[in-house]
Amino acid sequence: MTDEMQKNTRASTGNIGTLPDSGSEDETSRVWQPDEQQPDEAAVWKEKYVRLFADLENTKKRLARSSAQEVEAEKEALLRDVLPVADGLDLAVMHTSREEDSRDLLQGIELIRNILNKFFIKYDVKTIDAWGKQFDPKLHQAIGVMRHPKFPPNTVVRVEQKGYLYSDKLLRPAQVLVTPSH
Repeated sequence: MTDEMQKNTRASTGNIGTLPDSGSEDETSRVWQPDEQQPDEAAVWKEKYVRLFADLENTKKRLARSSAQEVEAEKEALLRDVLPVADGLDLAVMHTSREEDSRDLLQGIELIRNILNKFFIKYDVKTIDAWGKQFDPKLHQAIGVMRHPKFPPNTVVRVEQKGYLYSDKLLRPAQVLVTPSH
């Protein structure tokens, strides 16, 4: 009768908490005892949640950093594309006659150049002041050598193309002629 009761009990509980019947052990020794070293299921899920949340936050930060770098790179590329416009306006101002019949044209060119200068100020683009300065390979690109009696060796004596900085980072080096080093 006890065997039949045990079978009914096992069938109703689905054998939860018991080991398979080996026949030689006492029923009380076959009941599964929870191991104290086994972590609580809620603690396991909480740890998984904390790790996943930290991973999500790190991913957000990495994506924000990556996006900011991409935006900055695109902004630099756009500003580099605008530099030839500035060069063209500078050349137009230099080669426009100062005579009365060209005065309106010159004023128009200077007005457009001023608009472009405001654009550069807004986006923190600065012209590299190279003339009369010591040659700096980080800021200048020497395209030739030119003797000049008033300047010491390795001094910029002529600027062929202006250089620009964007947020104190080199956007384009100034192309210059320098005095020879003795």
